[in-house]
Amino acid sequence: MYRLYTMPGAAGMAPHILLREIGAPHELVLLDEAAGALVDPEYRRLNPHGRVPTLADGELAIYESTAICLHLADRHPSSALAPPLGSGERAVFYQWMAFLTNSVQADEMIWFYPDRFAPPEVAAAVRAKIEDRLDRMFAVLDAALAGR
Repeated sequence: MYRLYTMPGAAGMAPHILLREIGAPHELVLLDEAAGALVDPEYRRLNPHGRVPTLADGELAIYESTAICLHLADRHPSSALAPPLGSGERAVFYQWMAFLTNSVQADEMIWFYPDRFAPPEVAAAVRAKIEDRLDRMFAVLDAALAGR
């Protein structure tokens, strides 16, 4: 059985959706950052960065949402979550997975939490700038998904 460590508002939503989609038995472990869960030595053995999400698959611990999603797609090929290995479609799948996590998700973090990246007096301007970038990225996604 898989065990997915995450927190509300963190990047664990996509792996959780995939676990549900493939119907894999799993336990969702909600961590409490305020209680020190991310710095707990036991959790740090799973994820030395002390971030979420982390997926425990037996003795294997995997962190980073994209890596978890790719692992689940590979472990459950009959779920058809990803195109066949070695295919051109699989390469494009990797491209979009990287785009979603390295570009869209990164900018969403700035939009949702501008105070983490800028002083309060410029946070609104930072958020507006990021919103423009996100609009362009979502337009690219919309175009790629059109007619599908």
